[in-house]
Amino acid sequence: MSKGADPNASFEGFAAKMNMTKKCKQVSLGRGQGEKAENEINDKLQMGGWVLLMNCHLSTSWMPRLEAIVENLDDSKHRDFRLWLTSMPDKSFPVSVL
Repeated sequence: MSKGADPNASFEGFAAKMNMTKKCKQVSLGRGQGEKAENEINDKLQMGGWVLLMNCHLSTSWMPRLEAIVENLDDSKHRDFRLWLTSMPDKSFPVSVL
């Protein structure tokens, strides 16, 4: 994202178009939100749904955990699961997640 960009409205519009509004969770990352984000990811992996992790650049200490989560995703999980991320450019963002 560029400074001042807010993709939230576009995301919510797309979720509504895809009939996923009730199955979406958004977590704004920052201090102490990594556990909440991981719980939402695990829930949606099992039940189906979307998780939007916003401001990944604010949780640089949690990025290695996010990388491990993404590396362990496979096709055996719920087919409706999607993980969406927003971030400002940051050196700590794992390239493998992109």
